[in-house]
Amino acid sequence: MLIAEDINPYLGCYGDSIAKSPTIDSLAAQGIRFDRMYSPVGVCAPSRSALMTGMFPTSIGTNHMRTGGGPLAHPFRMPSYQVILPEGMKAFTEYMRAAGYFCTNNRKTDYQFKNQLSFWDESSNEATWEHRPKDKPFFSVFTYLESHESRLWESKNDTLWVKPGEVTPPPYLLNDSIGKRDYAIMYSNIYRMDQRVRSEIDKIKKEGLLNNTIIIFMSDNGGPMPRQKRSLYERGTRIPFVVVFPDGSQAGTNDDRMLNMADIPPTILSLAGIKPPGHMEGKAFLGDYAENSGRDYVFSIRERMDADYDKQISVRDENYRYVRNYLPHQPEYLDIGYRLNLASMRKMLEIKNDLNKAQASWFTYPRPKEELYYTSEDEHEMTNLAGDPDYKDILDEMRLLADEVEEEYWPYKDLTEYELIDKIGNTGDIQVAKPSVNIEGNKVTLSSSTEGASFVYQINGDGNKDSYWGYYIEPISLKKGDNLKVIATRAGYEQSEMLDFTFL
Repeated sequence: MLIAEDINPYLGCYGDSIAKSPTIDSLAAQGIRFDRMYSPVGVCAPSRSALMTGMFPTSIGTNHMRTGGGPLAHPFRMPSYQVILPEGMKAFTEYMRAAGYFCTNNRKTDYQFKNQLSFWDESSNEATWEHRPKDKPFFSVFTYLESHESRLWESKNDTLWVKPGEVTPPPYLLNDSIGKRDYAIMYSNIYRMDQRVRSEIDKIKKEGLLNNTIIIFMSDNGGPMPRQKRSLYERGTRIPFVVVFPDGSQAGTNDDRMLNMADIPPTILSLAGIKPPGHMEGKAFLGDYAENSGRDYVFSIRERMDADYDKQISVRDENYRYVRNYLPHQPEYLDIGYRLNLASMRKMLEIKNDLNKAQASWFTYPRPKEELYYTSEDEHEMTNLAGDPDYKDILDEMRLLADEVEEEYWPYKDLTEYELIDKIGNTGDIQVAKPSVNIEGNKVTLSSSTEGASFVYQINGDGNKDSYWGYYIEPISLKKGDNLKVIATRAGYEQSEMLDFTFL
């Protein structure tokens, strides 16, 4: 599973004539290109919570951007916290581990709850399938920072594989020398990311594993430019998604089912022959347990973004996008300090009074309480049809869908974030109870008074690596003198004290 950060489908295989993406284009030619995959919010951490749980972020309280803190991530006096998942809800990788998969995660762990020892066999900047025990099946995630928003300024002096004169920024961005250069940097970073993807695929190929490895390529949210990332529009939530099967089935096909990132975890389980747990809101669309023939609509919800608040819901059906603004007195633009590193963002603020209508609309307030776009024809979603009487019936239908989303998937809508923390948050003082053991003969069964806990263990300090912790599935067989170390985990909790037990 190869995850690029912060890109819309700005790729040749999606019809972008400017993009240089030969590796990903080749993947699409060998597999299935999904045309309507959407993230549940236009930013990474809430979306990653969906990618780890198969749940919509609003359903489990993970929708505020980056609960874990940092100077740019929280408003004044907002505590760092992690969201406690409901009892029995685990990261989907725990089901993979329980089924015998060696699971690795290279780099990103901002899930809105701490990365737990039970989630992965390995999780670090060096984690890889190459460290698996011989002949053990694997599931590996690699995340590539080359296309991340931050690289727009960090890579500004690097080679431009796409030149400013080759690009035309969308109408809502600057189309001057500064805007074009930033857009060319974005495309150049996509090429750099594409080459990293090629490097990983070459490793799989060299090991002779292409004939039994499923390859997934995707992004975590939409594009990195201003008015893309963090937005709930097409530019902020539509992501590329490609699946390649080792037998070449469905090679070169396009799938236009409407899907959400929450559908990906149950699909991976299904592809691995594992029945997804019933609590997942996402539904598998491939594999043995596929049941998702495509959604009638997808939705995204925006709340806190770094240190700034908004409250907005977006519903997208086959042709239209409806947006409901709960805070119409403020503009769509949020004063996110992080993106002020970008030259074109600073320039937009400097000349704000001289921007054209499309560019200035980002800063305009009060904004409409409702927006309606004919996205199939208006790709940049610039013409709001909510006040057009010819679209009244469409508007009414989309309003009902938004009401449905509120009712079914946004239980914490009326809570402030402080109230949310009191209800389902952990600011660091809630810990899983220390594990206990039950011994019958030479078999040891593990338990904890914390319901829903998972367990990881070592026997005599042995594992695949010194830092390796095995995933507890069934009673453990011990020999006399064996030393057993156990830690209990649960998403949203601090891990337990370690049980250090010698079998006598």
